[in-house]
Amino acid sequence: MGWTLTAVAARLGGRLRMPERLADEPASSEPLVARAFARALERSSGADAKALLVARDQMGDDARVLDRAVASGAPLSAIAALAAAWDGLDPEPRRIIAEPVPARMGPVRWGRVDAVQVDQTTCGAAVMATMLLMGDPFVGLWLATGRTLASYIPPEALHVQAEGLPARTIEDRWHALQRVLHAVTTASAVGPVAWPKSLGTPPWKVDDRTRFAGLRFAGGMVDDSSPEALAPALVHVRRALADGIPVPMFTAGDSRLGIDTVIPRHVVLIVGDTGDGLLVYEPGAGAVLPLLDADLRPGGERHPALGNWTRAAWLVLPVPVRRG
Repeated sequence: MGWTLTAVAARLGGRLRMPERLADEPASSEPLVARAFARALERSSGADAKALLVARDQMGDDARVLDRAVASGAPLSAIAALAAAWDGLDPEPRRIIAEPVPARMGPVRWGRVDAVQVDQTTCGAAVMATMLLMGDPFVGLWLATGRTLASYIPPEALHVQAEGLPARTIEDRWHALQRVLHAVTTASAVGPVAWPKSLGTPPWKVDDRTRFAGLRFAGGMVDDSSPEALAPALVHVRRALADGIPVPMFTAGDSRLGIDTVIPRHVVLIVGDTGDGLLVYEPGAGAVLPLLDADLRPGGERHPALGNWTRAAWLVLPVPVRRG
């Protein structure tokens, strides 16, 4: 059986520790974004609470999009503007905003654009960009139409503007989003020293820069040396998915494939739970692919859902948030 650097280090330093809860609040059948909306109502003035309820009613069957808008931290003016504009959007932009990644196997496309990474160095940036789209409907609106609302510009779109990157088409904006995320995750990656962009995204920077519903994230090495060692990590992954939170996962080869493959080499995004496996957005293929729990075993073959690597190496997981 081959070995990976992360599995060895995890065994030596203690396996990935998982919090009992994803947030400092009672367990709930409601997903994270719905709880965020409820908290916003509780903390708002009477007028603002009424505005939020009116906006949510305007969204009709797509009210969950409004929950995501609130959880993203956007101002009330932008949230109300999104609700007012919703019915006037064309069907394809609405689909992109409401369901950027389908909860089923198959290609991921936005308009005529395949959701693939720009090049071999931007798998991590593509995963982070996709996670942004799943969490923040204002990023989805910008990607799908180029529009912003009520003078509110998502930070990543603002960064694209500041860099002067092309943003006329969906493809332009998708590529630009990857470029700016790749830039911020490789700058000052080791103290003040930049990470070489040719080496992709350093795992310990993804948790710093992942933005989803106001959560904090922490990266952890995966010990996949046995089903028993891997089981706690899968429990936490499934807990996050049940709360509506996708999970970035770095993959690798192992010593059987060469010593240069034992470190994290690729990034995918876990987006769904099938019971006996997971659904994984793989940015190299631009598709959601199946990954059985049984496929996450040492000595396994190259797997499409792992970007044609063989091992899970690092997870970026939500950590408890103490609510004020």
